[in-house]
Amino acid sequence: MRLVEAAAVADGLDYLRLMENAGSAAARVIRTRMPLEGKSAVILCGRGNNGGDGFVIARKLMEEGAAVTAILVCGEPAGLEAGEMLSRIRRADIAILSLETEPYVASSAVKEADLVVDAVYGIGFHGTLPDHLRPLFRLVNGGRCLTVSIDVPSGLNADTGVYDQDAVQADLTITFTAMKPGLLNGPATALCGQVEVAAIGIDERLVDQYAGGQTIIDWGMVKACFSPRPADSHKGTFGRLTALCGSYGMAGAAALAVKAAQRSGAGLVTLALPRSVYPIAAGMLPEAVFLPLPETPDGRVALSARTTLREAARSATALLVGCGLGGGDEVREVVRDLLESAECPLVLDADGINAVAGHIHIGKTARAPLVLTPHPGEMARLLGCSIPEVQRDRLETARRFAEQEGVILVLKGHQTVIAAPGRSLMVNMTGNPGMATAGSGDVLAGMIASLIAQGMEPFHAAMCGVHLHGLAGDRAAARLSQHAMLPSDMVEELCALFSELEQ
Repeated sequence: MRLVEAAAVADGLDYLRLMENAGSAAARVIRTRMPLEGKSAVILCGRGNNGGDGFVIARKLMEEGAAVTAILVCGEPAGLEAGEMLSRIRRADIAILSLETEPYVASSAVKEADLVVDAVYGIGFHGTLPDHLRPLFRLVNGGRCLTVSIDVPSGLNADTGVYDQDAVQADLTITFTAMKPGLLNGPATALCGQVEVAAIGIDERLVDQYAGGQTIIDWGMVKACFSPRPADSHKGTFGRLTALCGSYGMAGAAALAVKAAQRSGAGLVTLALPRSVYPIAAGMLPEAVFLPLPETPDGRVALSARTTLREAARSATALLVGCGLGGGDEVREVVRDLLESAECPLVLDADGINAVAGHIHIGKTARAPLVLTPHPGEMARLLGCSIPEVQRDRLETARRFAEQEGVILVLKGHQTVIAAPGRSLMVNMTGNPGMATAGSGDVLAGMIASLIAQGMEPFHAAMCGVHLHGLAGDRAAARLSQHAMLPSDMVEELCALFSELEQ
């Protein structure tokens, strides 16, 4: 970011303008989160440029009718630009306190605030917090007001995601120009609250020159992957997806995956499932084609189904394997046989992933592109490690596995990560905790497989599927609440999303 800003200055901006732009952008975002008229806002300002951004925010919030107090938590500004911004608010109706000389007044202001803005450290923080800030940050973290961090929560390393135990716990983090790696890294994500990237007037071509190893998925990227459907289309135009899913007691997982695949536009979806589950699934999926298979005594696909599945795979443009499939030796052998024989792209989810866990180089045995969609528990089984080890550095875990195994990996969870050999990581910011329920992953797997079946490049299908899945979850939560929403509600939200993509 320092290089990007220096390039922007060389391109005609100046640091004072960048600071004004940053503070103004942050104030605009804050205004969308809460009414400011008559509210008490406390801005915690450090000595560097982050503090300078805070002085601009203080001025902008005052102009919106807030009663603003700026607290100098580390003394007077060290830089010329931040000093200039402080001089501007000294001329405004803004109370300015020093934590060093007025600690009790400053603490009282924080306790009574409706809004606290953390503009103390930003991306320059490394190491540990100074002791004099710990009581103040603990007070902020223990309060009930809206807490907004500027660029990154103070006490968090923007590169690594490592944070001090007393780091600010934000409800919202407004980061400038581009996502910082530390905001995406493991446990630090809980410290940041909702993250919003705000533009501050820097030309995107300058940002691209210094882009890091990850990209945030946005609507424009997704929309660019879709094109109008030809007028002379028929069902074969939009692909043939074969889904090997379901077992006795798990018909719902198969139904959710297939319904999501249909809603995502696949022309023909065939559900291959144990013969005893067929009547149940048929009642739920009137538009699907079914391929009943021989089964084991406990209602799972039998080894003797291999020949039938190989034939079905030959006419498919994509395969989906695993949703509600169950376990056991025969299931594992069926899944591995498909991996080795299928010549079309294959999406491996849930029990499909469990079937290959412990078998190294699974991607190298596949004859066609392979997409894996594990949650952290399944990822841990693939790697033979613990879930905390996976979560500690999700970005690097995903990157390393995809490169080593030659697969496209969708590591699900908060801020789902998509990795593939030779590609920048993609990170998704849509979605909410209401999606953390059984069946949500089946919906995602069906969506990704459907897009691949229609001819979309598998990496782009994973990117689009993850982003649209999260948006569907957000809309379902807005309509029904995070507590009450169901995966089937997310499937229905796809209708409006695809309508918007077609416009």
